[in-house]
Amino acid sequence: MPVALLPRILAAALTAAAAVSVGTDEGRLMAEALALAPGMRVADVGAGDGEYTVMLAREVGAGGHVWATEVDTEALEKTRRRVAEAGHGNVTTVVGDQRETGLPAGCCDAIFLRLVYHHFTEPPAMRRSLLHALRPGGRLAVVEVPPQSGWRRLEGVPDRGGHGIEKGELEREMTAAGFEIVGRYPDWPGESDGYCVVFRRPRGDRPPQPSTISTTSRTKRATMVASSRSMRRASISERTSE
Repeated sequence: MPVALLPRILAAALTAAAAVSVGTDEGRLMAEALALAPGMRVADVGAGDGEYTVMLAREVGAGGHVWATEVDTEALEKTRRRVAEAGHGNVTTVVGDQRETGLPAGCCDAIFLRLVYHHFTEPPAMRRSLLHALRPGGRLAVVEVPPQSGWRRLEGVPDRGGHGIEKGELEREMTAAGFEIVGRYPDWPGESDGYCVVFRRPRGDRPPQPSTISTTSRTKRATMVASSRSMRRASISERTSE
């Protein structure tokens, strides 16, 4: 065997091993929580090295699409390599920030966050961005752990007593932001205290369209102008009659 081929063979083996590990209990629960099916458009927010991105790409198939977002450009490059090695052509990588996922509006049938939420330095902005990226009825699965005081400290995040977030606090924050709770997994595999809560953007959630806003605004301006002209004519008429 040519020595030059060894790195490629090793990389392929590692990718296959990762696919098998994700395809076990955690992969099965992820597919269930997000109601994954061929042709769906989904996102892996905080994709890390792309392990779950590859699993999502396999589940939605060539007719579906996956967005993998990260604030860490080096991690995103690892995702690109992992996706290429797995042979998936249905993945788009996106650089996000602490206020925006970088996802297009209404693009996703489902979004997956694994140990990502408690890293948000601006949770309200990110909740709005996540809601904005889901289509009405779209699902968001958030995998988290209760605060872990022994884990490294995260700079700039809300003080919750450690690295993580309590399930009740997560649910209160998300429902206050407009999400509905549609499922709970109290024992999520892969983390000793892991849990998952599945949220949904309400099916009837229809934000105002730009054309509607524009028309409404023009109508109000026209009404104000007409009222102003009427008042000026009345004032002139009163002065003339004196």
